[in-house]
Amino acid sequence: MGNSTGGAPARGAPPPQAAEYLRILVTLSRRLAESALDLDVVLDAVAGHVVEALGDGCAVFLIAQNGVWLEAVTIRHREPAHRAVMEEINRIRKLRVGEGFAGKVIGTGEPIALFHADPATLRSTVVPEFIPYLERVGVSSLLVVPLAGKGRVHGALWLSRDPGSPPYTEMDLELVEAIADCASLALDSTVLHAQYNADRQRLAASAARTAKLQEVTAALSGAATPEEVADVVARIAVGSMGGVAGSLMLPNEARSHLEIASHVGHASYLLKRFQMLSVIAHNPVARAFREGTDFYFEDLERYGLAYPTLRDVAVTAGYEAAAALPLRMHGEVLGVLWVRFATRREFDADERKLMSTMVAQAAQALERSRLYTRARKTVALRDEFLSVAAHELRTPLAAMKLQIQSLQRELDRLPPDEERTPRLHSKAALVDRQIRRLEQLVTDLLDLSRLTSGKLQLRIEEFDLVELVHEIRDRMTEEVARAGGRLTLHAVGPLRGQWDRARLDQVLSNLMSNAIKYGGGRPITLTAMAEGSEVRLAVHDQGIGISQEDQARIFERFERAVPGRNYSGFGVGLWICKQSVEALGGIIRVQSQPGQGSTFEVLLPYKART
Repeated sequence: MGNSTGGAPARGAPPPQAAEYLRILVTLSRRLAESALDLDVVLDAVAGHVVEALGDGCAVFLIAQNGVWLEAVTIRHREPAHRAVMEEINRIRKLRVGEGFAGKVIGTGEPIALFHADPATLRSTVVPEFIPYLERVGVSSLLVVPLAGKGRVHGALWLSRDPGSPPYTEMDLELVEAIADCASLALDSTVLHAQYNADRQRLAASAARTAKLQEVTAALSGAATPEEVADVVARIAVGSMGGVAGSLMLPNEARSHLEIASHVGHASYLLKRFQMLSVIAHNPVARAFREGTDFYFEDLERYGLAYPTLRDVAVTAGYEAAAALPLRMHGEVLGVLWVRFATRREFDADERKLMSTMVAQAAQALERSRLYTRARKTVALRDEFLSVAAHELRTPLAAMKLQIQSLQRELDRLPPDEERTPRLHSKAALVDRQIRRLEQLVTDLLDLSRLTSGKLQLRIEEFDLVELVHEIRDRMTEEVARAGGRLTLHAVGPLRGQWDRARLDQVLSNLMSNAIKYGGGRPITLTAMAEGSEVRLAVHDQGIGISQEDQARIFERFERAVPGRNYSGFGVGLWICKQSVEALGGIIRVQSQPGQGSTFEVLLPYKART
């Protein structure tokens, strides 16, 4: 912003011609294009060019962001001393919109041209603080034109000539207005560019916030237990908030104290001092828990005013800002996240929203993990009960089984012509079947417990599957006939492989029992055959069938496709079959339609995986 005189017309010289004016505008346009959309550079280029072309003094005023004050963003003059006076006056006294020549032009949007400035008019218009300039420098001619951009007035371009210089002319006014138009276009571009950059920064900040939130969300989604959730909150959430240290404090069962469940960045002495905190303590964490309200401390001064006894702790720990954020869920405060920051923070609306969202997700994950843990404990207690009950039932069942077998042997020794003998044989057989049925239910309970706890053990041996299906056919033919049906076996063998014989016996027996139960007394087919690199076992009945929507559900625990009051059982048989088959490396599936029967298929590799 030095004194520039090159290219200026000599005092008293005739006005430039139209061609010279065009050259001036072209030169100005080039300079504005080279200004790289820097506001200060743009306006200083305009002022410097105007002084070079038209002299003597020039100032550019812009409306401040509040829309009330004017800012003299650049001042030029041929004489450095006169420029210094102008700068000093504008530092002392800022103009408002409507004050002085520049303020009036901005307010009305119309130019002011005093080709031969009257001293009285000048003194009556300028504010008192500007009168020393009139007295020390003087103004003989004045032009003030608005910098009118697209849909708004940016400011005003102020030009003056000192006493002794030729007055401005109409042609000068036209040139200045053209210059102002060029400057206004440049200002519009500058404003748009600034808005564009601001929008890009906001989008980048928004994208960064979204990325942080996604990171926390992904980590929390994989946390199953309260301990895992607490670890994620301390490790990831605190860092995503920009904190240098933090801790998640959860209440004890009595909700009388808060305890540190996880932490990051805290010194050992702080952990020891605040490991357990009374909920009635004069402490931001305790207060956030009591009131369920977020507390933000932008700087150490505000923190010290609110908690003077804790200020020294903050100073020693080396942090400048902090936040206490309660984890709220269904009207209950589950805990409080305490976050420390190394520098002062503004905690603007976007940052608070991000932190609140992260804390809300942490609360949801913590509640979900508690429900999950509670459910696992409940399931473990149930499985333990089932296991104990099954073991306890086996002892009397074994005794009953021995007694009925002894009774049947005694009946066999009775004279065949005795009248009661057939009736007693029938009753004994009925009791034996019921004992076997009860024994199968107890076995299912034990298997349910073992499979749920992951304690199922396989005993792999090599045997012929055709022999096994023949045994099952012989064992269950009478039961099928008793239900009014007929059992047909299709087995092509031998089919030797390595499997768990007892498990496959249980699988086929379960499938056969279901076919008898739901087959409606119609024929049943048992099939065993090779199918490529696998063995295919199938049980087909012509009973009630299974709807499409129930076919996947029936392989789950305690699920049935029919009402339990109509058909007995726990609803775990098919689930046990599925677990056993998959443990052997195979698959089990069903093909069925309501009213057209069902076909359960088991596909097994020749060698079970171990």
